[in-house]
This record gives sequence, C-alpha cells and structure tokens, in this order.
Amino acid sequence: MILYVTRSARKQASWVGSALFALLLSACGPPPEPSAIPPAFVQAGSVPSSTSSPATSSFQIGLTQADCVDQARFIEDLTVPDGTRVAPGALIDKRWSVLNSGTCNWGPGYRLIRTDDGSLTGPSELALYPARAGEPAVWQVLLTAPREPGQHIASWQARSPSGELFGDPVFVLVEVGT
Repeated sequence: MILYVTRSARKQASWVGSALFALLLSACGPPPEPSAIPPAFVQAGSVPSSTSSPATSSFQIGLTQADCVDQARFIEDLTVPDGTRVAPGALIDKRWSVLNSGTCNWGPGYRLIRTDDGSLTGPSELALYPARAGEPAVWQVLLTAPREPGQHIASWQARSPSGELFGDPVFVLVEVGT
C-alpha cells in the first residue's frame, strides 16, 4: 500500500513538530530567577522573617522606589543588653531586631552607618541587604571592647541610597571591667 501525503498535511506536521520541539527545549532551560526579596540581614546570623498579612504590612502595591518612604523601627536588643559587663578587648556580637516600617524595600544601596566616634572598635558602615517593607530584620555588628575600663557606647543608623539617614538609631552600651 502506498500512502500519499498532501503538501498542506506535510506543512501542518512540520509546524506541530517544530512547536513540540520548542516546548521541549524551553523545559530544559534554567529555572526562572526568584522574584521574592529575601529577609534582611547585615552580617551572617539573620533570622527568617515572618510572613506579613496585608493588614500589618505598610508596603503599597504600585509605589515606585522614588515615591516610597524609608523608615526603620527598633524592636528589641537580641544580644548584649545595655550595661552588659565585658572584659577589656572582648569580642562583642551585637544584634538588634528591627522592622522595615517604611514603604520602601531595602535594596543593595541601603547601609547601616556608625554615627558615633566612640572607643568600641568596629565597622563604620555595613550593607543592609534586601528587606521588603513591613518585614522584620536583624542587624548585626561585630565589635571589640576597648582596654580602658568604664562605660562605652556605639550607635548606628540606617542610610538610604540617596544618603539620607532614617529610622530609629540603634546602640550598644557596655561596661568594660578591670
């Protein structure tokens, strides 16, 4: 038996085969990039953020980064309560729980800036990695206590990509013993 295929049937079979090949080829590509912004952290040791409900989040759909408001609210000291006694030269791992209480998402241009010139040795600024508006974050700074006994304080505040300081400042206050 001889089977004759018409020209239009060949074109249709060719088109279906091409579409099937393209579909299979696209399934072999890399996975799409994630679009969610991860929880915020300054150094290693961040904690996962909780999911905000629309009622608790101040993020507004449709706002551009230029239209939004930067804000950070101190929640609590997670380590090294104020007045903690430390040895001279001790390493201090200070962490604060904060809330991105503004309407801007914190992106790569956001920084945590030291606002004092005290005697605790540590960084003058750190990157604030992405945090969605309305989400909690952990800021962490590693410091070294001075050798001189007495009370020592250091403070930091968030800075936007435009250079504006915003939000609640955060502090560490320690008592260096002898």
